[in-house]
Amino acid sequence: MLKTVLVVSLLFGPSFVFAGNPPPPGETGNSDHQWLQVIARRGNRTKSSTWPLSPSSSSGHVTRHDVQSTNTLQSPNGQGSHDQPFFRKGRKYKMRGIFLRGVTLEEEPFVMKRENKDGTYKYSGFCIDILNELAKNLGFTYELYEVPDHKFGAPEGNGSHWNGMVGEVMYNRADIAIGPLTISAIRERVVDFTHPFMDHGVGMVSKKPEPKGSGIFGFLLPFDSSVWFSILGALIGVALLLFITSKVRHKMRAGDVNYDNDEKFDLKNSLWLTYWSIVRKGGEPAPRSLPSRILTGAWWLFTLIVISTYTANLTAFLTVKRLVAPINSVEDLVSSSVPYGCVKDAFLYSFFRAQANLNGSSTVWGRMWHAMLAYDEFPHSPFNGIEVVKKGQFVFIQETPFLEYVIKKDPKCELMMLGKPFLYKGYGFPVRRGDNYLKDISVEILKMQESGLIDQIKTKWWNKDGCPLDGETANVNEVTALGIETFLGVFYVLLGASALALLVTIAQIIHKKLTKKKRPRMIKPSSPPPGKKCCCSNWQ
Repeated sequence: MLKTVLVVSLLFGPSFVFAGNPPPPGETGNSDHQWLQVIARRGNRTKSSTWPLSPSSSSGHVTRHDVQSTNTLQSPNGQGSHDQPFFRKGRKYKMRGIFLRGVTLEEEPFVMKRENKDGTYKYSGFCIDILNELAKNLGFTYELYEVPDHKFGAPEGNGSHWNGMVGEVMYNRADIAIGPLTISAIRERVVDFTHPFMDHGVGMVSKKPEPKGSGIFGFLLPFDSSVWFSILGALIGVALLLFITSKVRHKMRAGDVNYDNDEKFDLKNSLWLTYWSIVRKGGEPAPRSLPSRILTGAWWLFTLIVISTYTANLTAFLTVKRLVAPINSVEDLVSSSVPYGCVKDAFLYSFFRAQANLNGSSTVWGRMWHAMLAYDEFPHSPFNGIEVVKKGQFVFIQETPFLEYVIKKDPKCELMMLGKPFLYKGYGFPVRRGDNYLKDISVEILKMQESGLIDQIKTKWWNKDGCPLDGETANVNEVTALGIETFLGVFYVLLGASALALLVTIAQIIHKKLTKKKRPRMIKPSSPPPGKKCCCSNWQ
């Protein structure tokens, strides 16, 4: 057994190191060495590590060392233990009185810059509000400066050099970066991120296509073609049944022959009754017999339901113009010929490039990267991407919080999101690797989320009103008049019916003249001679 054993009972406080000899059983080496055994204890769990001490430390007295917040506890001779201790540096770092130099990049609504009268700038926005709450609760002060290259941060060249806000923090030119920086694996290699203050996905935005109107015969849209043919078949069928029953009853002299008018319901009048019934207009003749009234009453009930349903749907089909988006997913985007891109030297730019380098074109991300390289359209900022979208055929890929903000505030409502968000991530504030105040900021962000404060700040900057994200819903504050194209089909039907009536009139006139020429001429008998009478009635 060891003559002297180190016992460390820790939660997160400082540790003490005890030295003693001889070496533990089974160890070989110089017997003059002092040996150190550390027992780390947390709850009912215990771990032990042993190191040889240098001869200069073999005085047998107690030496105190502060345990560093590292993954491996180093022995005095520089060799690490085989076991990782449970404890870390125990002093809780307070930020009160600390001054932080922050780097930022202007992007609505996260960070916005306004120049004051004295030439200085005042920052505002979603991230600035969160930063002010952190500074008030943790007691630190800060100053902000804008990143010189106006980039979020991505590796350059072989990946050893970083630009943007991430590079400013990485190279110790800034203590913290304030802005919508997505937490990613490649960034976590060079900086540490706080707890995410906002979760988000990645979306696609494009200019709204021309709405698909109802067309010339839009008044037929409320019903499917099969419904229209069924109604036409019912109209002809009821007319034939009314004609047949009336004809049979009239020949058989069934019913009240003095009151019933079965003789009037020939095929023409039967079709006329079924037609004026469905267009809700009265006409003659009206049925009097009991079978005709039963059949006509059922037909009137049928037409009532059909016309009511048609009228209710006609308003929506004539006033609402539907958008037909050809792209509804990432797969649709890859297979289309529409150019697309993302902001250069931002998270998505690094992500797509890394996926292409790792997997080539075997994944959809790799195919998207190679397509973007072929299109060579990488906006230098998110708002620049929106400007490219408004110019014409282009799909801009960006985080959904920014897209939602821009679409809702678009004055012309000419933008729309395509499909559903994908690639869900989170926004965080990057700090230097190993900075002691990282945990304090992360804990405070969690408190703000649990209290609902971050949601309140988000509501301040993202309004619920505004343009629809999908471009479908009409603005209730605007009333648009129906154009002539909506009623062209009805005018064509009226014009066709007028032409048909004119042709029928001409045909009847021509037929009348032809039949008049063929009719034999009647010879009027001559009058009898004066003074003579005739037995014929024609003579007086």
